[in-house]
Amino acid sequence: MIKRSLMRLRYVSLFAVLTACTTVAPQGPVQTPPKPTTTTSPPAAESSSSPTAVDAPSASAPLPANATFDDWKQSFIAKAAAKGFAPEFTAQVLSDVKPQAAVTSSDSQQPEFSKPASSYMRAAVSASRAAAARARLDANPNVAEIVANSGVPAELLGGIWTMESDLGRVQGNIDVVSALATLAYNGRRRDWAESELIACLKILRDSGIGRETLKGSWAGAMGQTQFLPDNYLTLGVDGDHDGKVDIWNSDSDALASSANLLAKAGWKPGQEWAVEVILPVGFDYYLAETTKKTPAEWAELGVKRADGGYWKPAETGEQATILLPSGAKGPAFVALPNHYVIRKYNNSTAYALAVGLIADLIAGRSPPVTPWPVEPPLSLNQRMKTQEALKAAGFDPGAIDGVIGIGTRQAIRDWQRANHMTADGYLSFDLANQFVVMRGGAAEAR
Repeated sequence: MIKRSLMRLRYVSLFAVLTACTTVAPQGPVQTPPKPTTTTSPPAAESSSSPTAVDAPSASAPLPANATFDDWKQSFIAKAAAKGFAPEFTAQVLSDVKPQAAVTSSDSQQPEFSKPASSYMRAAVSASRAAAARARLDANPNVAEIVANSGVPAELLGGIWTMESDLGRVQGNIDVVSALATLAYNGRRRDWAESELIACLKILRDSGIGRETLKGSWAGAMGQTQFLPDNYLTLGVDGDHDGKVDIWNSDSDALASSANLLAKAGWKPGQEWAVEVILPVGFDYYLAETTKKTPAEWAELGVKRADGGYWKPAETGEQATILLPSGAKGPAFVALPNHYVIRKYNNSTAYALAVGLIADLIAGRSPPVTPWPVEPPLSLNQRMKTQEALKAAGFDPGAIDGVIGIGTRQAIRDWQRANHMTADGYLSFDLANQFVVMRGGAAEAR
């Protein structure tokens, strides 16, 4: 039933875009501030392996070195007063708030081990998860309207919903006010955290929502599709028409809000998010990730769709990139603009791929034909030594922080090319050990 339903939704979605295309403008819920802020997690550095990259600090005027948490509270109460919130109200909201050690730890620590993309995909993407999402979507009487209003396909919303909270099952139980207050006091992203706290004050003052409802992740994301407080205020939608926006308990409200966010982030109806491709023998892997070409231009280089199909007319003129989440030995994808819209939700290549692959399964499409390679996780030592070795060799990876983001991958790619290796930019376990040895360390055991 869902298959027929999703086909019908796609036609409805296309009609909605033709009749309301002027409403689509960029932005999405997590991680990149350029357009209207639409992200479900704080501003962060991109990671290719899993969406756990440590967030990049934003510039904030520091409190005095010896400032206490109460000093920060008084400073914030004054800032909130300048935004129209009575000092008594803000003080009451913060009265029971104390710094949360777990939040500080989550914000500041790099994971000791980082899953490779292949392990992440095997854990996140499964037929059973897709079937569960399909059943929930099929049973929801408001999904057709949500798709028609936003142009975002139902299966993609199901992928987001699955990845963000396992269809509402895991929403986080941390007091969001306390989490954001802790992040603000710690100072690494004070401006951002305080702006989200201001949004919390507005929710509590104006929306009829109690403090006990504002539960979520350590980074302040709330509800079934993990919205930050400001996104809740600006992008939340009453999807079930009961007069309130309840992203915690209403499937329809959570889905409609996410659809609104993705539409405003620039979702292009009628186009895929990415397509698995087969790369020709002798392909120049150095072109991956940073080089943009149209699908036709990639085809001229011998790149073929793995499904043997054809590009949609709307896709042929789009700029697209080749993604190699597991390097030359794993699946390759041509990422279309909608892939980067998904990354407004969480700026991780692996996250966006997982969302898209779950969506494909929900819609009845096939999983990748190229199997994911099996590799052990990388230790923090391996990741740090990799960056140190690259920098010492004259290939700047950016910050030496253990985050294997786009800067480090480009440095790896440049180093590989200079050393006559396959320049896929992928940090395999063996390559990481090679960098460890270059820094005078001992290779780690698998």
